[in-house]
Amino acid sequence: MEDTTMLDDEHLLFHGVIFTIIPNSLSEDRQRQLRNEVVENGARVVPFNAANGRIEKLPDITHIISTTSDFPDYHQALEQFKHVVKPSWVDACVKVGKMKNPRAYSPDPALFMSEVIICCAKSIPEGDKEAIAGGVLAMGGQYTTALSKFVTHLIALDMEDERVQVAVDKRLRCNIVLPHWFDDCLKVGRRISERPYTLPSPEILDIEAGAIPPTRVSPHIRDATTPVPTKDPAPPTSPAESKSSRKIRAFSGKKVMLGEDLQLNDRLKGVIEGLIIAGGGQMITSVEEAEIYVCNFRDGPDYVRASQAGKDVGNLSWLYYLVTYDAWTNPMRRMMHYPRPREGIPGFENFKISISSYTGEARVYLENLVKASGATFTKTFKQENTHLITAHMQSEKCDAAQEWGVNVVNHLWLEECYSKNKHQALTDPRYNFFPARTNLGEILGQTEMDRTAIEKIFFPKARKPKAGKAAAQQDGVPGSSIPNRVSSDPVARSSPLVEKTRRTRTGPEISTPSAARRIDGKENETPGTTGSRGAKDRALTKLHDSAPDIAKFEKEMKRKGGVIHGGRREKDAETEKAKKTKGRDSTASKRSIDEVDGEDEPTEDEIEEPAKKSKKAKKDKLTPIKYRMLVSKNERWINNQELEANDKAKMREIGLFITDDVRKVDLLCAPKVVRTKKFVCAMACAPTLVGTSYLDYALKHNKLPPPEKHLLADRGFEKTHGFRLDEALERAKQNQKHLLKNWTIFVSDSISGGFETWRDIITSNGGSAQLYKGRTTNITASKRSIDPPIEGEVSQNQEEDEGDVLYLVSEGVKKEFPLWTKFRELAGKHDMVPRIVKTEWLLFVAMAQYVHWDKGWELNEEVVNAGK
Repeated sequence: MEDTTMLDDEHLLFHGVIFTIIPNSLSEDRQRQLRNEVVENGARVVPFNAANGRIEKLPDITHIISTTSDFPDYHQALEQFKHVVKPSWVDACVKVGKMKNPRAYSPDPALFMSEVIICCAKSIPEGDKEAIAGGVLAMGGQYTTALSKFVTHLIALDMEDERVQVAVDKRLRCNIVLPHWFDDCLKVGRRISERPYTLPSPEILDIEAGAIPPTRVSPHIRDATTPVPTKDPAPPTSPAESKSSRKIRAFSGKKVMLGEDLQLNDRLKGVIEGLIIAGGGQMITSVEEAEIYVCNFRDGPDYVRASQAGKDVGNLSWLYYLVTYDAWTNPMRRMMHYPRPREGIPGFENFKISISSYTGEARVYLENLVKASGATFTKTFKQENTHLITAHMQSEKCDAAQEWGVNVVNHLWLEECYSKNKHQALTDPRYNFFPARTNLGEILGQTEMDRTAIEKIFFPKARKPKAGKAAAQQDGVPGSSIPNRVSSDPVARSSPLVEKTRRTRTGPEISTPSAARRIDGKENETPGTTGSRGAKDRALTKLHDSAPDIAKFEKEMKRKGGVIHGGRREKDAETEKAKKTKGRDSTASKRSIDEVDGEDEPTEDEIEEPAKKSKKAKKDKLTPIKYRMLVSKNERWINNQELEANDKAKMREIGLFITDDVRKVDLLCAPKVVRTKKFVCAMACAPTLVGTSYLDYALKHNKLPPPEKHLLADRGFEKTHGFRLDEALERAKQNQKHLLKNWTIFVSDSISGGFETWRDIITSNGGSAQLYKGRTTNITASKRSIDPPIEGEVSQNQEEDEGDVLYLVSEGVKKEFPLWTKFRELAGKHDMVPRIVKTEWLLFVAMAQYVHWDKGWELNEEVVNAGK
């Protein structure tokens, strides 16, 4: 009889796979279960050496099972292309009987959607479903088209959706959330709490929700709030602590060296040495022999040699953490565990930073991070502050900061500046985005040190130079001044994964959309070190399979409105909902209920389905854009999102791009002249005004007619407001969006339409808007020159400007009286004439495109009292 033993082994699920299990946070029973599962399915397990906390025979291992990336051999494993997966990966593979994608179960902290399985309700528009699918796949999660018990998040607009009802009836353990949650996670680049977005009563839709509740201390900053501990270290106090489930002795067999810049007294040094020796370690004074080097600052020959050799380099706070928990942790995982720059971050010495809405350990952590960065920390918030770091915008400090023109950012800006040792651009939208009803303190401390950036700045490895000085410069080989040189890279990240994508050298097989996010239009310089090239190779390997998902996600995120564009309109689209419901047969209804009965997780085919669908709609080559059109008050698209999307796609095919960006408009389309924000802002672009008949003709004949045959005329508007539209557009061409250049206009907080509306109108014409609440302010406006323009310069049509007048746009109500009094004092203090005006003044100036004054626009107490 033929021997089929080898043939049977080859059919086992894990045949040829060699595992090792990192015991951190895993109980003995869980480790035993995992070991039995993989062995029964044909794998071999290499025991983990808990005595020294390292993986033996790493080159022979194919898969590492770990709950976190926080173990000593993690980065070395990535360099050797080993799969690092969470224990749930084994369970999922055994459940479905096939190998799952390891990336969806990676403990990499950059993949913040790991272990998230998203399903969309049937009421979510198809375009939004594709965006969500691409985004969750790019960030390490999974997307499924079928509702099952494995789904963790069901994206829906309301509780009336069919799938939502099924989830409730079947008591599925999934979060039912608005699409706003997913959109905000992508904007922040972190997974935030689902609480404010959870149906049926999401807080973000409650205008009377009250104050944002405080959050619990983030586990990522526990025992990592300061680089210089204030208390002496203490060993584990109980047998339970000493027998940690991780079972990794921090100092067992390790040689430890303490840096001279610690400046320890003899008593404390003796205590630390005693604890290290008691833990099985050894104290030495040679950095070449040391395996662990502890110091305060990122400088000195010992720090450079230890770092270049790949030794564990941390500060005293990190050492105390090892002593307390008797468990190894990567010193770069927590910012306050890594040595700080002696001179701080370049440029931060001029910053004065204050904090709002962070309390307890979170406040201590940020205060120490500010000081370590080289900036000045102030407990009280004053006018001279340059930055305010806040967890949300609901505070008096935030109101004052907006009024005083102080930069308001979340903690991600400070963390990423410190991580890269370089000032990050405040224009990155992630740094000034604050999700509604969310306290960002919950994600504090999740940013890790940027290994590549720190290496490049503080301890670049030596390379053999090519022949000639020019060749060395071409390769970017740094000179002796390298520690003070920082590569200029002002590109803003959308997420940690996208940052890795940007740093990857892509070949013909991979194409990522990161180029669209560059500001300087240049590729990043290749770091001149072996370690940097290794980082690129690791990123390339990890992203190889996911590049199509990332490309799809980036494409969808460029759509106006993000992934919640449809969600914002769906509540008014009853007609659309009725169309979808009509014609749905009983078979389809039965299928939606039976979806949850399946025992399998989402398959690979289900996960990739949205990406496949999207390819069918692509054209080989789009017609070049001839006109950029902004549409205002088009009734044909009211409550009909599907028609709007189809019409826009049809127009794009013939060269007409319909946009909402008021900064670049060629055609402005409306049924008549309207004073909406979009229309008024777009006037600064000097567009051609056309009626809706232009759009009707283009849609009917599938070609663009001459705009001059469909010009918008509104004699009634011109007669009422006293200026001709054609003359206004001619002046707009002359102004070149500089009508209000060098103007600072103050706007009351209670203004109708909101401060943002009037700010956009002012800034679209080149001016600056400041929110005014009556506080003492460092005025940024000054008297304007009223000299006639020099020949050849841009005309601003400001012949009627009086130069020394300071404007406050306000409401004609009595509650504004105290504000007006303070504004007059402010103007007088700076030798300027106060003028409090109605919104009509600003609307006229922006629409007519020249500075003009009429006494009827002025507001004062007498006018308001007479009106009453």
